[in-house]
Order: sequence, then C-alpha cells, then structure tokens
Amino acid sequence: MDEQPAAPNARAALAAALVVGAEGVAAFAAGVVFVVAALVGSPHDKETAVVLGVLLALFGVGLVAMARSLRRNSYWPRTPSCLAQFFGLIVAWYQRSTLPVVSIVLLVVCVGALVALSQSSASRPSRS
Repeated sequence: MDEQPAAPNARAALAAALVVGAEGVAAFAAGVVFVVAALVGSPHDKETAVVLGVLLALFGVGLVAMARSLRRNSYWPRTPSCLAQFFGLIVAWYQRSTLPVVSIVLLVVCVGALVALSQSSASRPSRS
C-alpha cells in the first residue's frame, strides 16, 4: 500500500491558517481602532463602544491562536474557525445595505475560509 502525500490538503490547511490569521489580525486592529476612536471621539455611549472594541480585539487574538494551531495541523480549531466564519457571514448579510463593499469582501473571505477548512479536514476521519 503506497500512500500518496496529501499535498492539496496541506495547501488547503495552509490557506485556512493564513485566512483565519489574517482575519484575526484585522479584527484585533479594528478593535484597537474602535477603542481609540471611542476614547478620542464622542460616541453616544462611550463605555459600550470601548467594551465592544475590546471584545473585537480579544476575538482577533482568539482567531490568531486558532490560525497558529491550524498551521500546526491541530484538529481542535476547525470547529471554532468554522463558527467564526458563520458569524462573519451573518455580519455580511446584515450589513449588505449599509456597507455593501465591506459585506462583499467579508462574504468572499468567509466562504474562502470555509472551503479551505473543509478541504483541509476532508481526508481526516471524524473523531466521534
């Protein structure tokens, strides 16, 4: 039994790690920008704006941690990474009329990440 190396799955795993990592960096940066804008600007509710910015930054840190584990070919970050993509798709759907360009970019990135995540785990058996 001569097994072929799973080069497409390795490339898909790398793509998934890169996309999730890029999302994490973008979420962290956006969270920091939101906190600074809330502290410098004058939002209706400064405390809520700061808390939401901090939560977005923490979400970004979590995505970066998942991307690091995906790159190491760990199995555990696949489900939370898929869940994060579904949250991104929900945001894209509800922002389609107010921020159409952002919605389209978010839709493309999330679908691409879901495809890469599904391809990278296709050859691995379920652990149930």
